[in-house]
Parts: sequence; C-alpha cells; structure tokens
Amino acid sequence: MSTNTKNQMFEKIYSENAQSIKRLCFLYLKDINLAEDATQETFIKAYRKLSSFKHESSVNTWLSAIAINTCKNIMRQKAFTVHIPLNEVQEIKSTSKSDPDTVISLNEALQSLPIDLKTVILLKYYRDLSIKDIAKITKAPETTVNYRLLKAKEILKETLKEDIIYD
Repeated sequence: MSTNTKNQMFEKIYSENAQSIKRLCFLYLKDINLAEDATQETFIKAYRKLSSFKHESSVNTWLSAIAINTCKNIMRQKAFTVHIPLNEVQEIKSTSKSDPDTVISLNEALQSLPIDLKTVILLKYYRDLSIKDIAKITKAPETTVNYRLLKAKEILKETLKEDIIYD
C-alpha cells in the first residue's frame, strides 16, 4: 500500500469514526481530557497498523477494540475519582434531543457498572456493534456477551427506575 493511499484511507476512517471513538472513550474513562488522549492514541495505533488490517472484521469493530484496550491501559495507569461535569456530558453526548438530566443519570448509571458490563453496553449501544463483534473484542463467548448485556440492562433499569433503557 502506497503512503498516499494509506493516508487517504486513514483520513476517511478518522473522519467517519473520530467523534464516536471519542464518545466511547469518554464514557469509559469519565474524563474529557483522558478521552481525548485515548482517542488520539487509538488513531495513532490504527494508523501504524493500517497496512496490516486484514478486514476480517469491520473498521468499526477494529477501532472499538483498539479504543477499549487503550482505555484499559489508561485506567491501569491512573486513579479514577473523576466526576462528570454537566458541560462535558453535553459536549460528548450524541445529538439526540433527550433531557440533559436523563443523560447525566444514564452516564452516572453507566459509570457505576462493573467494567465487563459497561464494556458490552458501550460497544453495543454507543458503537452499534453486533454480539459477534463484541465477543471478538472482549474475547468472550457470544452467550457471555448476551448475558452481560441482559445483566447490565437490568442494573441500569433498576438504577434509573425508568423503562427507557434500550429495549
């Protein structure tokens, strides 16, 4: 692959995925600055490995796996006692017209989930990945991914006391 072709391909991948990867990292790390660092690191790693990407999975799945692993590495290096300021949640949240209070409650509920449950929720609903792709990323059987999704949704419903969670 020529350098020019690689650069063009990377620019397309970056422009199509940068915002959603940043959102995923933010929801995982709970800090906008760390999310920006993780996003940048994700795309640096993706660029370096672009020529070896075999298209065995979608670009979305591939980038999500890199982002999750990057976030896990950052979490190992840092102590996480960060609170989510309202303005940062509004900056990162999708363009849906949901109530800001609901967004904060959902973010707080997401952050309270155990890491394995939070991971499957973020990959399923924020990256729109299939169970099969999530299983590849998490290296867990599909039945385990389904169980984790079910368990996470139960916990979120109980935490939020609402029936608005991803049915």
